[in-house]
Amino acid sequence: ARLRAESEELTAAMAALSSSGAHAPMRAQRQSLPACSMRATLLSEIARSQVLVVSGETGCGKSTQVPQYILEEAVETGRGAECTILVLQPRRVAAISLARRVAAERGEEVGGSVGYKIRQESKSSRRTRILFATTGVLLRRLIEDPELLGVTHVIVDEAHERSEDSDFALMVLRRLLRRRPHLRLVLMSASLTAELFCEYFDAAPCVTVPGRTFPVTDFFLEDAIELT
Repeated sequence: ARLRAESEELTAAMAALSSSGAHAPMRAQRQSLPACSMRATLLSEIARSQVLVVSGETGCGKSTQVPQYILEEAVETGRGAECTILVLQPRRVAAISLARRVAAERGEEVGGSVGYKIRQESKSSRRTRILFATTGVLLRRLIEDPELLGVTHVIVDEAHERSEDSDFALMVLRRLLRRRPHLRLVLMSASLTAELFCEYFDAAPCVTVPGRTFPVTDFFLEDAIELT
């Protein structure tokens, strides 16, 4: 009953947000991101495969949009409260800033459906469905909860920024996937390292999110001298 009530609340909130005129500029920003064109493909691959590697350049929107796409699909099907997404970041600053951005895109404050947890600081609640955290937080949680009960999706962002902690976390997650066949793992990486992660997770599929280019004007030293 509680899950059904929470799911209905999430559905109502999403419907209100999608029809809000004040929130229209934020919706337009989200739709302009390259990741938006890949939404259906990403969701289809996540549903079909236990592990998915997402390759995309900085600025394509994968860090902020992929967790939201997963939650939005669950909300649309009336299962919003059953979805819990853990998004791992290599740095504390990234976890906090991304949580704030995603919360803003969802028209709410951090601590509602979007929260974060880092060492000695947490801003989340029972209602939190997308939790941004550092790798260290995941490792500590695995000590207390080796099965990650209640978590439906784990997203490892900036997977190419490898460290001893991140490599160990991936090893533990690979073993956990065998025990929890319904758990989904999404690895988001720079283009050059995507194949490495695909191989490590038994030929996992890879989706490439296109980047976007901006006009660049070349100036040479001689031009700078003339301008001054």
